[in-house]
Amino acid sequence: MIPLPQGGGTVMAESQQQGAFAVAARSKPEGNVEEVQRNVGPPPSRCLPLPLDLTLRSSSPEFIDYYDKNLAGLMVWFDSEENDYRRRVLPLATSTPAIWYAVAAIAAHHGATTFSLDMPRFPEAARDACLGLINSHIQNMTERLTDGSELNSRTDIAEAEWILASILMISCYEMTNSQIAAAEGHRRAARTLVNVFMTNDASNRGLFRFLRNQLSIYDVLASTTSFNVEDIEETVLPPPGTEHVLFSQYLSLLHFVTLLSRRAAFNLDATPLALNTYPNATLIQSQFEQARGATLLAAGKLGIEPAIVRRDFVRLVDIYHHTALLYSYRCLGYANLDNMDWKASTHKLFEQLGALEDPTMCAHNLPWPAFIAGAECHDDVAKQEAVTDLLMAITKTTGFRNHADILTFLSVFWAGTEPDWRPLAEQFQKNGHQILPV
Repeated sequence: MIPLPQGGGTVMAESQQQGAFAVAARSKPEGNVEEVQRNVGPPPSRCLPLPLDLTLRSSSPEFIDYYDKNLAGLMVWFDSEENDYRRRVLPLATSTPAIWYAVAAIAAHHGATTFSLDMPRFPEAARDACLGLINSHIQNMTERLTDGSELNSRTDIAEAEWILASILMISCYEMTNSQIAAAEGHRRAARTLVNVFMTNDASNRGLFRFLRNQLSIYDVLASTTSFNVEDIEETVLPPPGTEHVLFSQYLSLLHFVTLLSRRAAFNLDATPLALNTYPNATLIQSQFEQARGATLLAAGKLGIEPAIVRRDFVRLVDIYHHTALLYSYRCLGYANLDNMDWKASTHKLFEQLGALEDPTMCAHNLPWPAFIAGAECHDDVAKQEAVTDLLMAITKTTGFRNHADILTFLSVFWAGTEPDWRPLAEQFQKNGHQILPV
């Protein structure tokens, strides 16, 4: 189920976040349904509190305009007229209450200094209204699955689209407020929803395909700081047929490295993943070079303009390339002096980060590279200062407070004696503070 936050963004226990769909899809005994219904709770009231309703009605055009101008561009690799958050999701806000509430929640919170709202804690109330609607519709879907029905009509897909879009927006809202546990709960809920519709042909087309691809970006990058193998194995990957979409091959390869390394770390069989050959540093570099080339080819077909954006996007591709190499070398045991490319990639990563002509334009794409850059400069104070400045700039530009949490982690890491960031990250996760470099 999708947990309904209570108070300041807290969520239910993880055992309650695994998803009504996961239970219903695996088996259909009546007991499971009753348990799901208890977890979901009673259907929320359809009547909004008067202050919330009045604020929504009076400020909706402003919320939509704010999202259009300040947030839609932060959701994609680079902004353009083809941005489906702006082109296909945002128009749904006028006819789909859950998306309306989600837009209002994140816009009101992110643009707190822009809006003068009479209702206290309006963003939280809008978020709760959104999640209440989502929970109600998911409960209905769960009951239908339990009764043996299939969710394969165009209406079902349309419903799944607005639910998925709303979840992704609310997850971003939680990250702007540094509510990492809540954001993670929503990510797992979105993943469950996608998996239910995975076998439906319509899910690989249109808006659902776009949203699934957006979730895969979030899911793959979030998994790089996870040490829960079962959770990592459930990661949503880019949809089939998107091999020529920006970073699609890259994300699939990155997840391969994450899963391979975690299974090896926990002494689990990694042979099926590695095809009987554990990849060496040369093979890793070669594979990511191919992924880099695929993204550049895809970008070339998009006609990215103006020139400064095009040049910085090429730099961004190189930044992600060297970030992936450093991450892979560390996770697969090649972060040592015998691997000449390890230090070379560190140098190239910082070089490309410093070469960006307009860092603010791609600040939302830099948290993960900034995290890995910081993780690979344990004993270099000058580089640590550069990463600190970068993360502070990212946080200021995006307004997402979870990016400040990355710096908090790195500060603890730099103060320690262990040059490998993974043990500390695993400890953070065990303590309920997983780093989200997205």
